[in-house]
Amino acid sequence: ETSVAAVNSALQRARATMAARDPERPRGPLSGDQSILLDRYVDAFERYDVDALTRLLRDDATMSMPPYALWLRGPEAVRAWLLGRGIGCRGSRLVPTAACGSPAFGQYRPPSEPGGRHTPWSLIVLELDGDKIAAMNYFLDVGHLFPRFGLPTELP
Repeated sequence: ETSVAAVNSALQRARATMAARDPERPRGPLSGDQSILLDRYVDAFERYDVDALTRLLRDDATMSMPPYALWLRGPEAVRAWLLGRGIGCRGSRLVPTAACGSPAFGQYRPPSEPGGRHTPWSLIVLELDGDKIAAMNYFLDVGHLFPRFGLPTELP
């Protein structure tokens, strides 16, 4: 039920993002500041401290969730979504990995009943810019992705 205009807009944004990146530039190891940034990200996400989480974002940071048309720009838009439709992520746990040279995390949503286990929800791939997060990309095909990244099928 996506309009042609919405699809064209999404394609234009994707092309602009790709044009701004230099695929030839090798990604080196994380700096000390970036390692601290990731520690702060995990802490804020797992405590679901949305204010602390959004302070880690660049002013023009984006959040996407392919294949959905969800595409947000800026900390306030991300904050509003996390406290609205995204509230189901509260209580999630993150397991670190890497994707295409970028830091990534397996996200496990909390159990629906007491004593249950955390279940896979998304592969979060972060794009960093210095000591800030430039983009958060949530890939939901966990049945396909988690085994490829060696992520567990559930967490206690």
